[in-house]
Amino acid sequence: MTVHHPQSPTGATPTGDTASSATPTEDTAPRATAAGTPADQATLAGRTALVTGATGQLGDAVCRLLAARGAAVVGVHRTPSERAEALTAGTGARLLRADLSDPDETAALLGRVRELGPAPDILVCAHGATARRPVLGGAYDAAAEQRLWQLNTGSVQQLASAAAKRMMRAKFGRIVLFGSRGGATGMPGQPGYAAAKAALSGWAASAAWELGPFGVTVNVIAPGAVRARPEDAPVYSAEEDERAAGRTAVRRLAEPAEIAEAVGFLAAPGASYVTGQTLLVDGGARW
Repeated sequence: MTVHHPQSPTGATPTGDTASSATPTEDTAPRATAAGTPADQATLAGRTALVTGATGQLGDAVCRLLAARGAAVVGVHRTPSERAEALTAGTGARLLRADLSDPDETAALLGRVRELGPAPDILVCAHGATARRPVLGGAYDAAAEQRLWQLNTGSVQQLASAAAKRMMRAKFGRIVLFGSRGGATGMPGQPGYAAAKAALSGWAASAAWELGPFGVTVNVIAPGAVRARPEDAPVYSAEEDERAAGRTAVRRLAEPAEIAEAVGFLAAPGASYVTGQTLLVDGGARW
């Protein structure tokens, strides 16, 4: 028996747990919607993406993926390097230097982006820093913890809030924040970092409610352990990396491009019904 559903205002047939005929009919066959074809839902052609932390291993991978999908990429980095030159050559991305631990530089950033072209439709905050300061490691360093919080959390909230207002007027926006698995599960020896990253999930879940009616989504990517580039100074020892890999279902560390793929999904037009979420991209890790 075929159940005929009333059409939604967009003309699309609602889906859910209601049974329908296995044989497509005029009412049940796939049909185009106002959103377009599946290809339209993945392409970023005509969109401008602002990516912070652009020369870091994850930011670089995100810039390359978004550019490959058609976005005009503006990357933000703090210090000049050969990586910045390589990123520009490989993607056509335009790069800006800014110290996002400075609230004044963060406040000025979107204006500088507008001098280059359109306001960003997509914001990916991939900047941040970690610090090993265990609870039992000595006297609490309030100034150092405040700097860590400002870079990982304060600057992200400041930049995302400003970008969201512009996205609202365009009735489209994708905000993707880089959290951490440590923010979701805890990170022994790095409580300040874990707390700063956990705060992003609360901010995203709250902001999603305010911005959802305007076509703007807000989500957090929480990567697990990622393989470092050979040229980077290691954050963790080889033994720590080996233990982290052994705690994943796939028994290896993530590649930066795998994390970028998750960002590409959340940044796409087709991810319009995913918001306020923290997506763990950790290879099925278990402590």
